[in-house]
Amino acid sequence: MNIRKTLPLCLAFSLLTGLAHGGPGWDVTSFAASPQNAPKLVAAIDEWMAGAGGSYPGQVALYANEADGNDPATHTIIATFPSVAANEAYGRQIQGDEKMSAEWAKLMGVFSTSTTVVQTTRGTFVKSWGEADPADSVWMHHMITVSDPGAVVAAFDRWMNSATGKRAPGQVHLSGVVAGGLGSPSHIVSIGYASQAEAERWQEELAGNQDYATFLEAVQQVSEYHGANLAVRVKAWGTSPIAQTARR
Repeated sequence: MNIRKTLPLCLAFSLLTGLAHGGPGWDVTSFAASPQNAPKLVAAIDEWMAGAGGSYPGQVALYANEADGNDPATHTIIATFPSVAANEAYGRQIQGDEKMSAEWAKLMGVFSTSTTVVQTTRGTFVKSWGEADPADSVWMHHMITVSDPGAVVAAFDRWMNSATGKRAPGQVHLSGVVAGGLGSPSHIVSIGYASQAEAERWQEELAGNQDYATFLEAVQQVSEYHGANLAVRVKAWGTSPIAQTARR
């Protein structure tokens, strides 16, 4: 397999195909790019979104992976969409329009020569809490395998409505993994903050907190924790379909 051809295929999958689940969802493509090539990716997406990409029914965001263990990926693209049907329809629009197809091929050409794909994942949003502020640019993603999703949602509901949880900064999203390959987690908890300093202050405040301890115990009883990664947004294009959905 020519690995340089794989990333365009993976990105194309997110636009040209659909899986059966309703509501907002996301596609993640993580890849390795050298420091000198990273600016080329931003410029290429800028050009794409100024043209055919401007009609994408969601948001495309590029992140730099700050801390992710031994994962060789340096960057991640997350495309969020209002539904698989809308995502698929947009892919068909690209296929059926000569100008859009040419612009897409140009974008993919930049990625194929500047990156090496590491992993692709598709998921659907289960529930969100907090204030969905588009300015939140620092994200912690916690990977878990859940035996009782309903119990996890209930634990988050109790936590976010507790005295401590009501003071929580940022936003929280629980997603179910639709397709992630062998060994992928069943769910991902994504927490967005305005800055790394804000995240650090909140973690310090939670140390020894009983509300938080009760929440963790409830989640641990019905899930297996696989670890977390830290990503910082480089740039985002479009509007996220979950911008108005987070709630207590």
